[in-house]
Amino acid sequence: MIGERIKALRKQKKMTQTQLAEGIVTKSMLSMIENGKAEASMRSLRELASRLDVSMQQLLTDPKEAELQSLVEKLEFEEMQLISLPDQEIRETLKPYLQTEMNSVWQGKAYMLYGDTYFQEGDSERVLAYYDRAIEIFEKLGESEELAMGRISQAYYLLMWNRYEESIERIEVIELLDAKYMKTKTRTEYAMLIVFKNLLCNEDLEGAIQQLEGALDYMKRTMIYYRADDVYRTISICALYLNDEKKIRESLRKAKQYIQFTEDRLAEIKVALSEALYAMEFRYVELLGKNIKLMESLTTAKDPFIASIAMAKGVYYALQGETDKGREHLLELWENRDEWTTHSLVDIAIYYEGLLRGTLNGCGDDWVPVIREKVAEFPRGLFRKRLELLLQQIKG
Repeated sequence: MIGERIKALRKQKKMTQTQLAEGIVTKSMLSMIENGKAEASMRSLRELASRLDVSMQQLLTDPKEAELQSLVEKLEFEEMQLISLPDQEIRETLKPYLQTEMNSVWQGKAYMLYGDTYFQEGDSERVLAYYDRAIEIFEKLGESEELAMGRISQAYYLLMWNRYEESIERIEVIELLDAKYMKTKTRTEYAMLIVFKNLLCNEDLEGAIQQLEGALDYMKRTMIYYRADDVYRTISICALYLNDEKKIRESLRKAKQYIQFTEDRLAEIKVALSEALYAMEFRYVELLGKNIKLMESLTTAKDPFIASIAMAKGVYYALQGETDKGREHLLELWENRDEWTTHSLVDIAIYYEGLLRGTLNGCGDDWVPVIREKVAEFPRGLFRKRLELLLQQIKG
């Protein structure tokens, strides 16, 4: 790659190989460097850079890699803001940067973004294959943080696809890494992955909360508060299933503190939904209604269908005894299930719970046979037990 840049700069300066090489390396050596058949010493590179009238950094930095870095950072930001381009457009944008090997961390990140575009299409093998390419690059470059993030993302995907044994294998590999040396982002994503696994499979909710509180302690020490609001929200969900109301309220209060001055609409909706789940679990109808109003105030007519809001509204009216209104919103949720079948199993389990609560409160049972069939595919953990209990109550 450096050879190609030397050649391009030489031609740009209208210099012959002889003119550039004189007094630095032989002409034949320069030819081999330019064609990737030999490597130049750092002394030779400094002298070549000087003769080409560029800095060492300009010589060593591939302009295409710099372009890719800018593009990847832009796509990652848009993804976080939920304003990303259509999947096909992302693929077309990234494809030119994946056709030749760059030996760059940014190409590894690009492979992960490229793989993500196949998730909605249900093409799990392509998703995993592109992540494998990224992981190969990170391993080759010794990028331990990016390597961990790649494996964490693969494990998340496998959990969502009900491929638990494969996911656990990847989690065990990540566990071999010493979390003490992980940076804030990686440590937080790893803690969230362990919680996800525990919610679905192990039911070790106390251990999950400890993982999350450990990530928060590290944030305080490093003064880098990556996804702190999400971490507190997740603690509140774990506490919800432990029936620990004090911990729920405390965690939600802290989550609200973190988003109070951010004007992050999506974060506000997430926290409101978490509090709505708390209200549904303990049948706090007034609190549920308050959070539904808040979520609706944060959305617009242009926003896509939001399954969580439809579910919360259906349960709210069901608990109020307004079964017609409750059924209307729960049917909307059910009829739009293609919109949320690619969500995580945790999300899907929560939507199923909402639908079954509606059934228990007289809002219909259109969805019960399908849910009963789907529940059998869940791992034998917390959510499967909760859904089976609701189904048993419906069956009487």
